[in-house]
Amino acid sequence: MNPISARMSSLKPIVKASAITLLTLLFSHVAVYDLTSVSFFSPMEKASDFRFSDFYTLVANKRPVKELDGNIVIVALDGCDRAEMARAIDAIDYCGPAAVGLDIVFGPPLNPDDDPLSESMELCSNFVMPITIEEDSTGYFISNSYYDEIVSPSGGFAAINIQGEDGELTTIREFKSDFDVDGSIIKSLPNALAEIKNPEAAQKLALRGKDVEEINFASREFEILTPSEILDNQESIEGKVVLLGKIHDAADRHITPLDNYMPGILIHAYTLATILEGDYTRTLTPLEDWLLAALLCFLIVRINIKLIDMVMGPLLVRTLQIGLLYFLILTGTIVYVKYNIDLNFSYSILTVSLGVAACEVYGAIFNEKGLIDSIDKIFNKLKGKIRHEKKNIAGDNSNDISDTNDAKHLN
Repeated sequence: MNPISARMSSLKPIVKASAITLLTLLFSHVAVYDLTSVSFFSPMEKASDFRFSDFYTLVANKRPVKELDGNIVIVALDGCDRAEMARAIDAIDYCGPAAVGLDIVFGPPLNPDDDPLSESMELCSNFVMPITIEEDSTGYFISNSYYDEIVSPSGGFAAINIQGEDGELTTIREFKSDFDVDGSIIKSLPNALAEIKNPEAAQKLALRGKDVEEINFASREFEILTPSEILDNQESIEGKVVLLGKIHDAADRHITPLDNYMPGILIHAYTLATILEGDYTRTLTPLEDWLLAALLCFLIVRINIKLIDMVMGPLLVRTLQIGLLYFLILTGTIVYVKYNIDLNFSYSILTVSLGVAACEVYGAIFNEKGLIDSIDKIFNKLKGKIRHEKKNIAGDNSNDISDTNDAKHLN
């Protein structure tokens, strides 16, 4: 047996398990970072926009008890013209809300001289006007709408962007609290409304100092009123934040963990609820993800080394491997539902799945009759053949010299 193979095969189990774990992590790094960077795989990668938190959110949202949010009311303005919207804003202001946020950007009216909407927005208390932030190669800039220079809202202006991680087609999981536009900070609509309703909650968000935060979608519902129902539900509006927008606008639909067609006004509502309740999701850092994956991989590798030589060893190892994968999913779901901690086991599941395969690769390389042993035998065989040929050549040369000497002697 080759000395290297003998040395690697005779390592202590804990050392061998550590070596195989490192081999697994190395291969998983190649699988995750190198293979997915090839342009051929890009469409597949974009199509499979999935996180474990999506699954956790769906499970959490299936709980039988859902909470009707006590801070937010939505007024659906679908089918309303500007005059009807103006009357709705006046009625809402009469009911004494804490703040009012609009999620509609307008173009010029047909008759600018007869436009009651601008006056209603101007006079409404704590009214936040929407603006749209766009981005180009130089950074963010404001896309102006008709009322930006006409109305001076009491609650100021705020961005109504729906913040996706990688663009508009990405699943909306996070929100951005503010935008830096040429040195001026423009708050997002939910953040601006939270600052009016509960300044301490907005301050808590600012102190977290994160560029984006996850939206908590699970187990929450909102009261939705039509303009005709406003005055009959004054107690539902008083002291709360009212969001004005369209529920059935086909151009304002977004993919979320709960729904592939969620209206933007609802996403703003979930975001605002997350800020007001301080219900932020704790996510693992990349280092924590790596350490957890390494630990779980080491565990399955160590078990494999211990059981593999038993009669039922391979079956037991595969059973434990499947059981561990199921345990990870179950644990992640429970921790997310109860403690709002996102345990992203994607990398851990990959390393646990590859761990047993890495054991087989390690054995195929270092075991007796493995790759190194086979190469060593081939090399020794070739070396022996070369020696034999050199010996034959040396013998032939010796015979030639002897024949030459005999010829000289005869002459």
